[in-house]
Amino acid sequence: MPLTASAQMFIPHELKSCQVQISSYQDKNPCGFLLSPCFDEPCYFANLTQLLLLIEEMLDGLNYPQRGVEPRIFEQQATKAVHDAAVAAPKEDADQVIAAFQLTILFRQNASWQGSLIWTDRALEANFRSALELIGLMDSALSH
Repeated sequence: MPLTASAQMFIPHELKSCQVQISSYQDKNPCGFLLSPCFDEPCYFANLTQLLLLIEEMLDGLNYPQRGVEPRIFEQQATKAVHDAAVAAPKEDADQVIAAFQLTILFRQNASWQGSLIWTDRALEANFRSALELIGLMDSALSH
């Protein structure tokens, strides 16, 4: 379960970033684990959508960075936490890491994310101005 933070609460530096470990990138579909102090254990994701929703859930739980706009949805309904609904990781994915990234999201403006991504395997860092640009950076590293 993610930690919750009020708007007035100080957020320690170590909570402001997370690690994304990719164990498979077949057909440009990332599978792996999201590691964050906000979650009790590593969260497995089987595709890009699950990864993005896990990150958004983490940011919402911290309320850092604060959203610039409220999300649009088709219907008001109770939503289950993404990491609670995630399936168990396949055994072969648990030990294999083909790439690792340190992700820091500094802002959530214009209904997207802005921040930095460090490809820890190569010690390369790049800034991104949108979630789409983040995806492109990760793809460029994983397509090597």
